Amino acid sequence: MAGVNIDAGEKVLAEFRRHWYVLATESAAIAAMALLPFGALTALTAVNYSERIFFLILFMSMAWLTILWSLFFIIWTNYYLDVWILTDKKIIDIEQYTLFSRDVSEFRLDRIQDITVEVKGIVATFLKFGTLHVQTAGTHHEFMIKNVPNPYQVRDMIMDWHSRAMKVNNPKDA
Repeated sequence: MAGVNIDAGEKVLAEFRRHWYVLATESAAIAAMALLPFGALTALTAVNYSERIFFLILFMSMAWLTILWSLFFIIWTNYYLDVWILTDKKIIDIEQYTLFSRDVSEFRLDRIQDITVEVKGIVATFLKFGTLHVQTAGTHHEFMIKNVPNPYQVRDMIMDWHSRAMKVNNPKDA
C-alpha cells in the first residue's frame, strides 16, 4: 500500500477492516433506492404519455442509477481502504475520508497504554463487531477502529504483541 512504511524484517501479522454488516446495510439502502425508477416506470405504464416523456423518464432513471452506482463505489472504496495493519512492532491506521483524502497514522506497540472494546446494540452483539479504542502515550492519544469484527480477539491479539514489544524494549522488566 502506498504511504505505508514497513521496516525491513518487520512482519505484517493481521489486517483489520470494518465488519461486512456495515457495507451490507449501506449497500442495501442503495439497492432500495435503485428500485425507485423501476417502480416509477411500472406505475407510469398505466398512464398514456408521449414518447418524449418516456425517453425523459428513461434518461432520468439512468442518471439516477449512475449516481447510485457512483455512491456505491465510494462506499465500497471507503470500506476497503479503511484498514488497521498490525505488525510485530507497530500498528498502522489508514483512515479513508473521501476518494482523495486519507490519513495514515502509526504507533509503536510499546506506546499502548489502554485498549477498550465498545459493543453497542443487539446486532453488534449477535454479529460480534464493535469499536476498539487504543490509548497511546504521545501527541495523538486515541486511535479508534469502528465496527471491527471480533473486537475482543483483536484486543487480545494486540495486547499479546504489546507485551512482547515491552519485553523486547525493556528486558529488565520481563
